[in-house]
Amino acid sequence: MFQKNIFLIFMTFLIVEITFSQNAIYTENIDKTLLLTDTFLGFDNQQNQYSIKDNVLSKNSKLINYQYKNVSLGKITRVDFQNPLQIVVFYNDFNTAILLDNQLNETKKIDFNLLSEAVNIDAIALSSQNQLWFFDTISSKIGLYNLTNDSFKWISTALEHPIKHYNSNYTHFYWLNDKNKFHSISIYGTIETFDRFPEFDTIQLINNEIALYTNDNQLLYYEIANNRSTKIKIAENFVTNFFFADGILAIFTQNEITNYKIILP
Repeated sequence: MFQKNIFLIFMTFLIVEITFSQNAIYTENIDKTLLLTDTFLGFDNQQNQYSIKDNVLSKNSKLINYQYKNVSLGKITRVDFQNPLQIVVFYNDFNTAILLDNQLNETKKIDFNLLSEAVNIDAIALSSQNQLWFFDTISSKIGLYNLTNDSFKWISTALEHPIKHYNSNYTHFYWLNDKNKFHSISIYGTIETFDRFPEFDTIQLINNEIALYTNDNQLLYYEIANNRSTKIKIAENFVTNFFFADGILAIFTQNEITNYKIILP
């Protein structure tokens, strides 16, 4: 009887392990890089790393490092580097965005306080056709700002709930509201609404199909359409920050970046 119980316990443990393994996403360690910084932001399509230390934006490559600092505008709120030739740096305290070139030289300053209509920007990102996505807390609307003629247009009606987290590409803007409800809007104003997201500590919205998030010191891959979370197996027990793009997952912890290749099921 005792041996039978031991066998049953062993088989139960084995089944649990197999199930967990099948539901996990495995990674392949690529390399590690030392980075002494306060905040790791991520990397662009040319593998340049972006970070902020003492409110100074840094762009690090294997050959050269660039820095940008603007003490007159306060603390850096957001950096959009999806186009390394046109980087957007946002300063929420002064309602101002700065455009930088690939060497972090300032090319344009946009003071939203000077627009014909009062706006208070809470989200901003690069869009297509030389435009910027933006969300205004006064009207609760999403708009597009034209960098060529310094004009703007609204592409949404007033949102019912404020934006909590956001990301974008050239054609779509993605956001979670304060109820963890996920939405996306196209440059033509078409809005899609999806299911409520699970609880998370930090999150990166990739597109309208997937997101990565941390919860209880675990990193998870989330399929939006299926409302399904899958654990990502990495060596780190604690993640300070992470960034995912083009199949590469960068984990930042203790002044070190570990790059992984994600092996999807």
